[in-house]
Amino acid sequence: MADLEMLQSFESLVQQLYRDDTSNATRSEVERQLSVFGTNPDTLDQSRFILERSQNPYAQHLAATSMMKIFTTHWARFSNQQRLEIRNNILSFLASNGPGLPGFVVIALVNLLCRITKLGWFDTPEHCDIVKEVSQFLSASIDHCIIGLQIFNDLVAEMNVNKTGQSLSMHRKKSVSFRDRSLLHLFQLSLQTMSQLVSGAMGAISPPQDGRLREQALKLSLSCLSYDFIGTSIDESTEDVGTVQIPTSWRPIIEDESTLSVLMQAYSTSPPPLSAQAMECVSQLASVRRSLFPTVESRQNFLSRLIASVLAILRTRQGLSDEGNFHEFCRVLARIKSNFQLSEIIKFEGYSELISQIATFTVQSLRSGATVSNSVFYILQLWSRMVTSVAYLRGEGESMLERYVPEVTQTYIASKVTAARAALEANPQDDPMEDEEMLVDQLDSASPLCRYQYEGTAHFLLSLMDPAIAKLLALGGGGAQPPERVEVVEGELAWMIYIVGAVVGARGTSRSSDEHELLDGDLSARVFQTLQWLEMRQSLPGATASATLQRLELAVLYFFQYFRKAYVGEQANVGSTHIFTRLGERCGVGDLMTVLGVIMNKTMSNLKTWCRHEEIVEKSLALLNELASGYSSGKALLKLDVVLYALQHHGPQSFPFLAQSGNSRHRTTFYTTLTRILLTDDNGPLELDVYMAPFSPLVQNLSALLSNPMILSTPGAARDEAKMLLIGFLRDLRGVVLGIVNRRSYSMFFDWIYPDYLPLLGRAAEIWWNDSDVTTPLLKFMGELVHNKCQRILFECSSPNGILLFREASALLVAYGRRILSGAPNTYKDKYKGVAASLATLTRALGGGYVNFGVFGLYGDSALTDALDVVLQLSLSIPLTELMAYPKVMKAYFSFQEILCHNHTAYLCRLSSQAFFQIMGNIQHGLKCTNPPHDMTVSSECASALYHIVEFHFRPSKREAPAHAALEAHLQANPRLMGALLGLLMESVIYDECPNQWALSRPMLGLILTGPDAYEAIKQQMVEAAPAESKASMVGAFDRLMAGGQRNLESRNRDKFTQNLTTFRHEAKTLLSP
Repeated sequence: MADLEMLQSFESLVQQLYRDDTSNATRSEVERQLSVFGTNPDTLDQSRFILERSQNPYAQHLAATSMMKIFTTHWARFSNQQRLEIRNNILSFLASNGPGLPGFVVIALVNLLCRITKLGWFDTPEHCDIVKEVSQFLSASIDHCIIGLQIFNDLVAEMNVNKTGQSLSMHRKKSVSFRDRSLLHLFQLSLQTMSQLVSGAMGAISPPQDGRLREQALKLSLSCLSYDFIGTSIDESTEDVGTVQIPTSWRPIIEDESTLSVLMQAYSTSPPPLSAQAMECVSQLASVRRSLFPTVESRQNFLSRLIASVLAILRTRQGLSDEGNFHEFCRVLARIKSNFQLSEIIKFEGYSELISQIATFTVQSLRSGATVSNSVFYILQLWSRMVTSVAYLRGEGESMLERYVPEVTQTYIASKVTAARAALEANPQDDPMEDEEMLVDQLDSASPLCRYQYEGTAHFLLSLMDPAIAKLLALGGGGAQPPERVEVVEGELAWMIYIVGAVVGARGTSRSSDEHELLDGDLSARVFQTLQWLEMRQSLPGATASATLQRLELAVLYFFQYFRKAYVGEQANVGSTHIFTRLGERCGVGDLMTVLGVIMNKTMSNLKTWCRHEEIVEKSLALLNELASGYSSGKALLKLDVVLYALQHHGPQSFPFLAQSGNSRHRTTFYTTLTRILLTDDNGPLELDVYMAPFSPLVQNLSALLSNPMILSTPGAARDEAKMLLIGFLRDLRGVVLGIVNRRSYSMFFDWIYPDYLPLLGRAAEIWWNDSDVTTPLLKFMGELVHNKCQRILFECSSPNGILLFREASALLVAYGRRILSGAPNTYKDKYKGVAASLATLTRALGGGYVNFGVFGLYGDSALTDALDVVLQLSLSIPLTELMAYPKVMKAYFSFQEILCHNHTAYLCRLSSQAFFQIMGNIQHGLKCTNPPHDMTVSSECASALYHIVEFHFRPSKREAPAHAALEAHLQANPRLMGALLGLLMESVIYDECPNQWALSRPMLGLILTGPDAYEAIKQQMVEAAPAESKASMVGAFDRLMAGGQRNLESRNRDKFTQNLTTFRHEAKTLLSP
């Protein structure tokens, strides 16, 4: 009776949950009441009762999903008998009621069944027999057959992806076991079902049933072929298939002619999108590893059948009018060349017809204009790979590519120009360049084609560019506002410049000759000539609002980047000067320095003219940074007048983009690059104090504003002005400090900023402590200032600068931290982001090696303890769940704990018990982060922190007697703490993937030596967990773990233990594995 009342109550709640007229408040309350079914394992029987007795499909669905959550989270709570009983009940329920259930209920039940199977795969043999039991569905009715295939599909997905939170090693064991035991059989079942469908052997079947059955069969075939056979975790965010690592046991079915035949019949007889799915299966089949075939003859036979199938479609164009089919067919073409050598393709008997058909297909597709960009990428990739393979042919046949590649290349270029023209004529604000990342991928594939028979392609490009440039220059010479049609020409020219950039940049990927360099010079000269038009256009009113002009500017920057890689960068082969000779003839830039001058003048001009266009500013700065990063190019920049001017006049007056709020982050990049250029040559034309001179008026103004209490106490324009000045100043200075990498420059910068300006930062923290727009750049600047990268912070032995630097950092952290602790909301922006920056700053200061921290205690200076107290309180004020939820905060916290435990262990031990145990609890949680998606450095830092605590405990000293006594008191208050940590480390080493085993092993020896009783208990527990026949071996493994060791923590003894642990881990994994 109680169960029936519970069922009625549950169904009533579900009705309220899914009714349209339910208020948000009521729905939230209902969700809260129902959530217990997915969290409390004691409700499993109730969910099972609801599933079996309810007639409400929503109640059934919610019961099934709740059971899956319970099993996933609390699997160990249930016995093998309970698990099998529920699994069998679900199978029976699907067999008896499945065809009549709504689809979403069937999906929930199938998911639950497969989750139980995955979790219990090694528990009992019955779970491994799932394929045999579900196969009975296939021999029943059509609807049962559909459900059976649906189960198989979900089972493959469940076994292929780790959805249960198990360790990666356990997931791979189950995945491999399923692969070896069942996957081939499932693939055969899918092919068998599809063969019956295309041959009509299924008997009487309705069109909806036929569609659903085809869908499930094709989906199963694709899932089997896409399985992660060897644990490579293929990136599904990319469209590239990669090599399919088919097991050797699959060879007969892959070599069987009927396999490919069935899939091609499925393509020809299925409507879209099922036909596209069939073609995707063919794509996977074309990607099987070459080593699967035992002989060259068998591989050639497989390739011949594959090409014959492709050629049949090329002849008739069957199904290619559908976008999905077209896309997958292009992938098949690309995969054939990717997986097979050109010499093997040429051996195909109908190769001449094949290459002709592919060329015709490509040209027609490009001319149609309806081809999607992703599909174009695969077509270009096919031709590009064939072209690059020609050099490896050794008289094995004629590729005939020289007949077709020029037409393909020119058609591609012309199609893009035509598409750009059409789009711009319809609406000049449209972007015919599409997504630039996708465009770059296309151009990278097209550039080898262009350079294959370069002369013809270059002349074709010149024939398109010359009229466009001449038309623009003629229009600009008139001095009037250009007509609207000029925007169309600009859009076309932008596309041409993109392709020129890609072609010139591909110089290093193909065989280059003097003639090719001259052609590069001809094409590049046209781009440099375009700069004249840009200067004319920008002088006209409203020019910066033109979308086509913006795209043309971006195209020129793209060309500069690729030209730099080919002829300016460190990797460029500049032994030949033919390109500069041609550039001198065509446009007067006849040497590298002149070219660099043109590029830098244009880059600096962009930072002034396009200050409101963030993308142009960003890409201009990226180009400047790339040029400055090279040793030779960086020194060359220092000789240019435009660069010297920028180094002496770099304020907002000279570079207006610095005054735009949207470019605030780019300020740091700009000053990092300028500083890097300045410091490229120690004997350069400018000293650092001259470079810093433009900052002096700004910081003096800022100092006056910060010292005026009347201005800062009243909100208004003056306070806002001071705030914006401060933010910009901090971002600029951080960029300067980022660019400093040597001792001399750092000392000069420190002398400039201290003592005149650095104390202002503490005052700023006191005023704007609750404004993250100020505190974020403030703390980041200080964090960079105290960062001793490249050992740049190295003052004279008699200099107090290291101590003074730390005192200023401490003052800032204390001023900020104490106020934040008093009342900042617990949000990432308002508190956690600042806490992470504070942790990073103090971590860098403590680990910099330029401060003798003993001085502070010796002379009664509280700067060190104040900073430690405040920053530690800040870190402990963040709940553990929030700490782990934000990766930046988590990394900063554990890095701080590692340096604290390493260098200031006594301070840590003297903390209150509450703070000490909170820190140890966080370290214990961090030790569990050993497997993806966790960052391995977190567990390594936690292990290092724990090692230093254990070492401090193991090696008492008279000088730190009070700290040792405090540590003993903490451990007596929680005597199980160290044993729990040792047990956790032992489990991680044995059961987890544990790529950082060395780091985790460091604290283990100390824990064993300081807690022998806990070690014996863990040893006994693991011996008991081993199978009866392995218990003696397990005892022997533990004995060998400590063999040859001594009771000390010397490096030789630790290394010996680490070696023993590696052997122990291997033995224990073998003995404890199911």
